[in-house]
Amino acid sequence: MEEKRKVDHEIGFDFTKFPPSKWGDHFLTVTVTDSDLDALAKEIEVLKPKVRDMLILYSEDDGEATKRKILIIHFLVTLGLAYHFENEIEHIVKVAFEKIANLITDENDLYTISIMFRVFRTYGHNMSSDVFKRFIENDEKFKRYLINDFKGMLSFYEALHFRTTTDYILDEALNITLSHLEPIATSQLACPGHISRLIQKALHIPQHMNIETLVAREYISFYEQEGNHDNTLLKLAKLNFKFLQLHYFQELKTITLWWRGLDHTSKLPPNFRERTIETWLAALMMYFEPQFSLGRIMSAKLYLAITFLDDACDTYASIDEVMNLVDCIERWDPDYMGKLQGHMQTAFKFVMSVYKEYEDILRSQGRLFVLDEMIEEFKIIVRTNLQLVKWAREDYMPSFDEYIEAGGAEIGSYATITCSVMGLGEIGKKRDFEWLRSRPKVVQVLAAKTRLMDDMTDYEEDIGKCYTANSLNYYIKQHGVTKEEAIKEFGKMIKDINKIVNKECLKTTNISRRVFNQIINYGRSLDVLYTSDDVYNHREGMFKEYITTLLVDPIHL
Repeated sequence: MEEKRKVDHEIGFDFTKFPPSKWGDHFLTVTVTDSDLDALAKEIEVLKPKVRDMLILYSEDDGEATKRKILIIHFLVTLGLAYHFENEIEHIVKVAFEKIANLITDENDLYTISIMFRVFRTYGHNMSSDVFKRFIENDEKFKRYLINDFKGMLSFYEALHFRTTTDYILDEALNITLSHLEPIATSQLACPGHISRLIQKALHIPQHMNIETLVAREYISFYEQEGNHDNTLLKLAKLNFKFLQLHYFQELKTITLWWRGLDHTSKLPPNFRERTIETWLAALMMYFEPQFSLGRIMSAKLYLAITFLDDACDTYASIDEVMNLVDCIERWDPDYMGKLQGHMQTAFKFVMSVYKEYEDILRSQGRLFVLDEMIEEFKIIVRTNLQLVKWAREDYMPSFDEYIEAGGAEIGSYATITCSVMGLGEIGKKRDFEWLRSRPKVVQVLAAKTRLMDDMTDYEEDIGKCYTANSLNYYIKQHGVTKEEAIKEFGKMIKDINKIVNKECLKTTNISRRVFNQIINYGRSLDVLYTSDDVYNHREGMFKEYITTLLVDPIHL
């Protein structure tokens, strides 16, 4: 025990050095004027009525016309345009679902049925998965006429990712679908190039699991190469994305200048975790629409504060130093810093300064009640951080379930979702924050998913620096399995969580769809951040590809 205290006492602030982000310098050189935004906004407003007409001119009693409307809604969603027409879309989908039996009775086109399934479930209507039985033979193979229906097969694959815990036919169909799509993705089977590329993207991250901006940017390129594309829709999609980009450039400049101008950050070790662009990208994953620009900036600042605390507490601070920080956070008095010294004091000041900005914004909005929710969520982060640090330093081994519960809170899942609802402005009601604080099932399972995915990614690094508080480590020891076996089990757990989230989407009716979307988008952010790469910490991998796709690659009008 004496030796452990000595080791703990000797832990210092030898922060890992990260190279400064070149992206921050790049976006500081981009100039955006109000006239640039106004010009694009006017062009968008000219085209919107024409698209709206596509949705409302057809009779609601005409089944084929209704199917065309649903297809248009699918295009609006995947092209990133749905937010312009939410009221019209929700009305059309609601009325159409009331006639679902008639719509699907004689429909034998896999693409059409799959699109309908995706649209209805996207908007919270539980279209039965039994509809897909008509496409599968008794020997669990697709009917022969579907073999060369590349778009139908791809859309069906996308539909599979809406499955819940009771959609057994979709579980069975996944391997069948993959056996047809993988040869196309690997060029073993001839297919039009733009369809093949979309299949490759879907096999990496399906659209339902991907963030809306990446889906839109990729689908604009695909849709343009479709021979039967609608020119008005395509032009509106391009103008809209250009408009979004201008907002994003302004936000990136704002967050970069803010970070570099902070007194607190000037006292940090050189190149200490400058993650301004990464945190902005994580915030973009929560909401992409232009009206939530302030929300993205507020979220990015929270992520920077969490990153700061994570570095300071997990590895480089002693237990006593973390306890002192927790004491100060619990008191929540900017003037009280107790025994805090050095970077722990800087960390505390940084958190207080971010929250002072929140307070000023919320006071101007007449929504100070939200500040109390945000403060409590941050206190939960530091409390559980202390708990995990103690477990790691004192070689205590909690049960796997005990760790997942604490670890899901410590990693900031609840605070992140709450902050994103704060960023919705007036849309986020007091009852929404109370609902989040009650820890509904959908939020709990996504916190667990965060912990599982993050710990799989960080396992080698954590164990390498003798930080044992890791779910993969605890699972291996508790169940006596290999790392590979544990990772396989984690994969099954994550698939089950995804099904639970889909199920909750179809049954949660006590909060607005916009607020619930923040939870869905949080789940999507996990798949983008952790699939095949650690996007937040590896600048030359998928992070670079995503930033280039969203902000650098040109869109030709």
